[in-house]
Amino acid sequence: MKRLLLLFLFVCNMPTAFAQFEKWEIHQAYQNTEQVEETSNYVFAVADSSLYAYGKEDKSVATYSRKNGLSDNKIKRIKYHASTHTLVIAYRNGNIDLLGDGGSYNLPFLKNNTSIQNKTPNDIYFHQDYAYLSSETGIVVINLKKKEISDTYKIGPVYSACIMDGYLYALTSNGIKVGKTDSNLLDMGNWNDYALQTSLFNLSNVKKIGDFQNALCFFVAKDGIYYQTSQQTKRLLHDASLSGMKIENGRLLAFSPSKLYVANDLGNVQTIAAKVTTLKDASCLKSSDSFWLACGTAGLKGIQKQSGQYVLTLDGLNINSPKRNYAWDLKFEGDKLWVTGGGRWLNRYDRPNTIMTYENGTWFNYDEQKIAKQANANYIHDAMNIAIDPKDPTHIYAAYYGEGILELKNDTLVNWLTLGNSGLETAVSGNKRYVRIGGVTLDKNNNLWVTNCNVPGVIKVLTADGKWHTYSAAEIANAPIADKVLISLQGHKFVNFLHTDRPGIFVFNDNGTITDQTDDIAKYYPSVHDSQGASLSASRFFCLTEDKNGNIWAGTNIGPLVCYHPGNIEDLRFNRPVLEDESDYLLNGVRINAIAVDGSNQKWIGTEGAGIFLVNSDGTEVLENFTTDNSPLPTNTVNNIAIQPKTGEVFFAVDGYGLLSYKGEATEGNDDYSDIHAYPNPV
Repeated sequence: MKRLLLLFLFVCNMPTAFAQFEKWEIHQAYQNTEQVEETSNYVFAVADSSLYAYGKEDKSVATYSRKNGLSDNKIKRIKYHASTHTLVIAYRNGNIDLLGDGGSYNLPFLKNNTSIQNKTPNDIYFHQDYAYLSSETGIVVINLKKKEISDTYKIGPVYSACIMDGYLYALTSNGIKVGKTDSNLLDMGNWNDYALQTSLFNLSNVKKIGDFQNALCFFVAKDGIYYQTSQQTKRLLHDASLSGMKIENGRLLAFSPSKLYVANDLGNVQTIAAKVTTLKDASCLKSSDSFWLACGTAGLKGIQKQSGQYVLTLDGLNINSPKRNYAWDLKFEGDKLWVTGGGRWLNRYDRPNTIMTYENGTWFNYDEQKIAKQANANYIHDAMNIAIDPKDPTHIYAAYYGEGILELKNDTLVNWLTLGNSGLETAVSGNKRYVRIGGVTLDKNNNLWVTNCNVPGVIKVLTADGKWHTYSAAEIANAPIADKVLISLQGHKFVNFLHTDRPGIFVFNDNGTITDQTDDIAKYYPSVHDSQGASLSASRFFCLTEDKNGNIWAGTNIGPLVCYHPGNIEDLRFNRPVLEDESDYLLNGVRINAIAVDGSNQKWIGTEGAGIFLVNSDGTEVLENFTTDNSPLPTNTVNNIAIQPKTGEVFFAVDGYGLLSYKGEATEGNDDYSDIHAYPNPV
């Protein structure tokens, strides 16, 4: 990815800002481009709710995040205001950024307003130097020159708005409301219902309104574009497949997945065959024969009129990135990071099959459609985790919370282990879509250990010679949520259970005879005790990890616990680490989602709502605590952690937001900042 000239952000305080975030990398998805806005020098686009920019002259690309200037995550709408050189960025949570000549200016009023429940923005409209943000609470008016909220009209959900002849029109779920701009629109009594006065279409089918050529325009779903003047209502364009309408720079743009329509006036609509099938948005400057197209998974495209025909000037810009921002489980095998993006609680999340790898700065995304076709399945969803063959790292087993296990070689299906052709069971009799696998683990002898949820035989093993064996344990039969099997350095197997219906830890030693349970030592711990015999109040066990000393760390609802003698299967004791000043237990009362051990036996801990903690080897000292306040973390909830064994770079799964990585103290900082690149403003 080429680097862009320094035009933007933190010019005065660059060392301070980058010193805070320089050790972080953001790994967001940029695979599905849905919005585009053209400026004089750059094209800004939103893909998978994240912002990037394309340099029209130097063909450079830059991505944006909280690391380099944005205040938030999950962008819902962008729109460029030419006269103030401002890109308005509206986030799903109501936060607003104004990206302009002086950098990024944040307007958190709507986000921080506790009296407003649903803050989702729907559309942005400009009139003079004001932006009108249509949202689920009404209309928020932004003074772009003063960079402030000037008014908020709480009239209920508004999907789009426009101003014409001194009246503000607002499209709502109950029709169109209209109010005089010189009246007090904070007063609901100054809003009236707009009388459509036409039988050509139903107001309930209108998805967007706009002002164009002194006419009120309507985008009507499954129909086309209409306009209304004081004299008449007429149809400007008919196309039942239209997906959007946009009025900018004196033009009306409309688009379907395969066509772009351009109107310079109400009497003429030009159809441009863009040679695309996934068109989602378009943008152009005034009096230009060039258009920029957001084409979904086909990326960003540019077209230009040459010799009477439109030709591609940019044929599908795609940024190498994760396929999606789903990140459920992380695992390193050598230098390669494996990411699975499924999910479950009592029921599956129903997410598309997401398996991704990252190595040497490059992402590779498994083709879920290819895999489903090979399996002769309509879909395969919710990849939970993978087990990697140590003799062949291209050979993996992927666990699914519904579809059993896929054996893959690269991204080619080798075998689909499911109901009827394996020892796996289903939670719903006869239904192979309920073969719920909590996780898979390969031992040193290439036996595949499996947790099969909601069935009598929760723990199963596929031996290296291809035979299935179910581990009988009545205490854990039909457990709803069993995590993957942890195999300790001693060869003992530990399984943690997350749900309060069947909580605790099950541990066993098979004595090397995995198909013969008569010589096994096993015990189920629905609750645990400390070394003094006192009962601990942990009721949910979210993760298990073994450290460099062979101690087992458990992440629970009351904080981390440590078992210092895990070989004593029949009498496991867990202690709560006490901080060195004896002021409290480590992370007392904090839910622990993930624990990872680095090369120095320090623990990286991911929590529910408290951010990330780095603690010393025995958990008596907190070395770091990263939150949304002092890092680019998008949320203080982290669900998984993996550490690159050679470099020590720590990767964090922030489900729904993607991944972040931290280079740690072992990585030298760059004090002279000569390698820092900057990001374009919209000028």
